[in-house]
Amino acid sequence: MIITILAEPRSGSTNLTNWFYFNKNFTTLFEPENPNSKWFQNNIDPKDYKFKTKHLCIKEIYYPTLNWNSLLNVSDKIIVLYRENTQEQLESFLNAVNTDNWHLPYVYKTSENSITKEKTEYFKILKSEFKEKYVNKDFFTISYEELYYNNGFKKIVNYLNIEEVKNIGFPIGNKYRINKTKTLI
Repeated sequence: MIITILAEPRSGSTNLTNWFYFNKNFTTLFEPENPNSKWFQNNIDPKDYKFKTKHLCIKEIYYPTLNWNSLLNVSDKIIVLYRENTQEQLESFLNAVNTDNWHLPYVYKTSENSITKEKTEYFKILKSEFKEKYVNKDFFTISYEELYYNNGFKKIVNYLNIEEVKNIGFPIGNKYRINKTKTLI
């Protein structure tokens, strides 16, 4: 089975894909269309991706300039992952871009992450296009908030309906953002 996770940036897709990565029945490819990814599949059509396990899980981050049709056409199951809280998503993105920390815990500091009009407009376009093309269309769709706060993971297990995932805990690891509170001492 080929499972594709098509997600907005900073929507929890790495953690979800890691859940498959640590399962011996899955080969995982993290952003094979991204030239900066170690899983980059340069000029290889998704139908020709190689895997020796029972299943293949492909995680891609949606960017408006790429055409996802050939990937989606070879996929047996498609999980569309988005985030409802745009402000936290934008803050997470800014932190990752500004610090080059995409996968480690961090404390968000407003003073180090200016939200420019350009970055905000880009995010509005990205989210609008993603929503228009994929969210609640003909794909299994789940939000970051539902997945991580409302036990939505059970919906993914039910949607996939394969034995290899029924008894594996989720999530793998913790959220990246750490909220520090100020103390008087």
